[in-house]
Order: sequence, then structure tokens, then C-alpha cells
Amino acid sequence: MSDLDVVIVGAGLSGLNSAYLLQTELPDIKYTILERRNIIGGTWAFWKYPGARSDSSSAVFRFAWHPWPHDMSFPDAPLVQAYAADAAKVQGIDKHIRFNQSVGDRHWSTDEQKWTVDVTDENGETSQIKCRWLINCSGYYSYEQAQQVDIPGIKSFKGEVKHPQFWSDDIELADKRVVLLGSGATAITMLPHIAKVAKHTTMVQRSPSYVLALPRKDTVTAYLRRFFILQKIGDLVDWYRQIIIEHAFVYWIMAFPTAGRKLLRKQAQKLLPEKVDVDVHFNPKYNPFEQRLCMSPDADFYRALHRPNCDIVTGAIETVTETGIRVKEPKNGEVIDIPADMIITATGLHVELLNGRVPIVDGTPVDVTKLYSWRSCMVETVPNFCFIIGYTTGTWTPGADAHFRTVIAVMKEMRKRGASSAIPTIESAEQRTKMAKLPVLSCSAGYLEKARDRLPISSGKYPWTTGLTYFYDVFYNYWGNVRDGMKYVVSDKKNL
Repeated sequence: MSDLDVVIVGAGLSGLNSAYLLQTELPDIKYTILERRNIIGGTWAFWKYPGARSDSSSAVFRFAWHPWPHDMSFPDAPLVQAYAADAAKVQGIDKHIRFNQSVGDRHWSTDEQKWTVDVTDENGETSQIKCRWLINCSGYYSYEQAQQVDIPGIKSFKGEVKHPQFWSDDIELADKRVVLLGSGATAITMLPHIAKVAKHTTMVQRSPSYVLALPRKDTVTAYLRRFFILQKIGDLVDWYRQIIIEHAFVYWIMAFPTAGRKLLRKQAQKLLPEKVDVDVHFNPKYNPFEQRLCMSPDADFYRALHRPNCDIVTGAIETVTETGIRVKEPKNGEVIDIPADMIITATGLHVELLNGRVPIVDGTPVDVTKLYSWRSCMVETVPNFCFIIGYTTGTWTPGADAHFRTVIAVMKEMRKRGASSAIPTIESAEQRTKMAKLPVLSCSAGYLEKARDRLPISSGKYPWTTGLTYFYDVFYNYWGNVRDGMKYVVSDKKNL
């Protein structure tokens, strides 16, 4: 049994960034990263479906501490994976990664002031690691299952049914009539690539989404790289430029949703072919950023709809037949039959924190779904335990960075006080009963709405709140403190 200061679960972008901050801010820390697969990159090494890519600009999506080497935004998954692996190698983080390690139960002992983590290797042998801090960077969805969606009659379909999450290289699209179910980022991403190969592609959505077309290459980013002699300076300037633009855009649209709707509708109408009615297929019932905004690099999604072999249908699925799908259109109530050889169900993720496990404190399993999130990185009553999440209205990675910097501040406060553990604590039961119960991920996307009972909760008020924006979190990281809502315990069990 080995002893460490910190165990990080997951070698995706959040895990690598957390490792970088650890070894930079606290260089004497002994840590390891446990990765259950044999490759760096997390999500970006997992997704294999056609067109899998980032839905955010690489200028902000990347690590602030490692330059993005390509001249394109919205990079494909293999580029992101290669970038993550290169960043880990350059910083020596790869030497701390243990591959093919599946994390099981996580036990906290108050007497020892340590976590004991069960780890199973590729041979099925289980060992244990002790650590003072446990950092969970394993994402927020299950690799093993997708969101369960009730599609009437789907079992009667005689063709192929595929889900993007379990895509494999041997899936053939050529000469097939494909129906793509969904209207989220995955469906928007897949459509242009499927339409190039399939005989005919029909995207079927129950309700529309907002789709914003942006250039795949940012000319200002390219200019800044040429202007600054030191690329690192140009990259840093561009990172802050892009994040300011992103947040200003989000703020503006959320403050003026009617104007935001008009802007997005106007762009969609301009880019759509005449055969597609913008008010039927691109007129969501919700305001922009109440759900995540979908991106279309170089308007590839809109250009796909100009193809003669590509259509979009909006309506409720009445049933799946042996040979296709029957949909009732909302505009005129007409029922149409769409023939299909393959149905692709891009209908969402199964949200799952901590790989479906719960922390166990002094022998008692802790249901984190009933607990408040402390500043989007820890949960009440659980010592030295962190889960990393990002933003749902903007790029994920700046949020993951800001939230782990909060954890670093807690670790430094512990050293200052001589404390062995930090426990997010609500002062009294009376105070707790008065706190609102809001979702920790403030997004009304269907798969997140269905997962509310599988996630911690937020009060909407500092410090028991979700990180709203990068600048909000940075403000509290610099000018707030890590004493609000936090109990520090020293080795002789006295509370500070």
C-alpha cells in the first residue's frame, strides 16, 4: 500500500491541468494520476463518431500553460488528444500517470486523516493507495451507458441502431438511408460528416436548438501569433481576449434574450436553404444559453442542409416501424414516414459523477446528490475531496482551471494553519433548511434535467454555489477567502 499526498482520478484535460497546477503551486507534493484506459485525453480519446470535435474555440479550450500548435479553432478529437499528450510530456506529467487503473471504493478515515482508494489493474488485481487528498477528474458522464430514451417501436426496426458513444470504425454509412435522432451538439457535429457519405440523411429533432456559425480559423489569433516574438505572450494575450469575448457575448445574450434570439434567427435564415423553414426547425422554445449553444465551424451544419441528400424534420416520433420512423410534424399535424437503413440515436449522455461510486466516510457511504457544492469543487461534510466541473454556458476548461485553483488555495490555507483536513461545513441545520436547492449544473438540456437527482445541489449564493463565469471565480479566488463555509481540522482533532 503506497502513500501519497494527492491522487487524481482521470488523465483527461481536467486531470492534466490539475496536475500542472499542483506541481507548479505546490512543487513538493507527491501525486499520481489514475487512468482506467491506456491513453491520455479522456473524452477526446474516447469519442470515435464521425466529426467528433470540440464545441469551443481552441484559443480558450486549450491549457493556458501550453500553446495550441494548430491554426484552427474547434479542433477534431484526435488533435485534442494529441495536444493533451504533448502537454503532459512537456511538463513531465506523463511520468505520474498510472494507466489501466480502475478506481473502486474511496474510504476516508478520520483517525488516519487519509483516503484509502481501491484500485484494480488490467489483470483484475486490486491494490490500495492512501492519500491525503482525492481529486476526481473523471468527467460527468458514464462511458458504459448512454442516456436511456424511450423511442416507441425501436425494437421492431429491422435495420441498424447505433449510438455515437459506442461508435466503431467498422460501421458503414455508404449507400444507406440514415436517420439521425437529436438536436444537441453531437447531432449538429455528426450531420455534415454523415451527409457526405450516406445515400440520404434525415435529422429528426423533437425540438430545435440554436446553432451559431463561426469561422474555423480566427484571423486575430493568427495575427497575435505573428505579432509577438514570443509565442507564449501572444497565446496568453489571445487566451484572455477570447475569454473576454466569450463571456461578453454570453452576458449580452442572457441580458437581452429577445435580441439574442433575433441575432441567431437572422444568421440561421441567411445560411439555410429555401427548403428549410427557420421558424419550424430553428426556433427553440427556450432562450439562448438556457441550454448550451451549438457551434458550426464555417457553417458546415448549414451547408450540409443544402445537399440534395440531407433533410431536417422537427416533430414527435409516433413510432419506429420495421423500415423507418413515423413522425408527426407540429406545424400542420401531418404524419410522415421516413425510410431508414440505420438509426443513430444522438439523444444524450448518462450523467454520472465519480464513475457511479460514492465516497465512504468512516464506514458510511455519503450520498453527494443530497449535499451542497462548495464553490463548484467540493461537497459539504466530505473532507479533502474534490470533484472538478467546468461551465455549461461557456467553455468547460477555464471553469475546471478556476475551480481547481480554489482547491489549491484550500491546500495552502491548510499548510498555513497546520491542518490535516478541510471540510466544507454549513453552520447550522437551521441555515441549511433555508437554503435553496438548485442544480449544480445550471443548464436545462434534457440529459442534465434528467440527471438532477444524480448531482450535488447549489444554493445559488456564495460559497454554496455553482461557478457562474471565469471572472466570477477568479474574483473570489483572488479577493475572496477559503474560510467561508470551511472547517479546518488539525492533527489533534481541534477545529480551526
